Amino acid sequence: MEGLVSRDDDSFDGKQLAALIYQKYARSYDVQLIRKEFLGRQLLAMNVMWKYREQKSFPLTKEEYLYRLDRVAENLRCWGAVGLVRAGLAATKERPRTGKAVSIRIDLDQTTLRANEWIQR
Repeated sequence: MEGLVSRDDDSFDGKQLAALIYQKYARSYDVQLIRKEFLGRQLLAMNVMWKYREQKSFPLTKEEYLYRLDRVAENLRCWGAVGLVRAGLAATKERPRTGKAVSIRIDLDQTTLRANEWIQR
């Protein structure tokens, strides 16, 4: 876990998350945090969705988009999961496509996360 934590993680914000996503995909994709239960175990992931800000039909303004990413980044910081997301984005070869998000898994065993307090079903 220590190798995944950077000094920059405590200042990680929505602009930095947007930059990571844009650097990876050359588009400003939307993100969502999801929580599911599978075989009695809580699974948490950040989904990079298929809709992106440069689309005419994208429902958020630039400010609303950055606000949303700020909220996601805040949760990632609190969970100590910024490094996991950085590494997951760097490692994946998948691209979001219509109806298919790219999931960056956040391993609950590697964070001090108590997901039930943070994400509603």
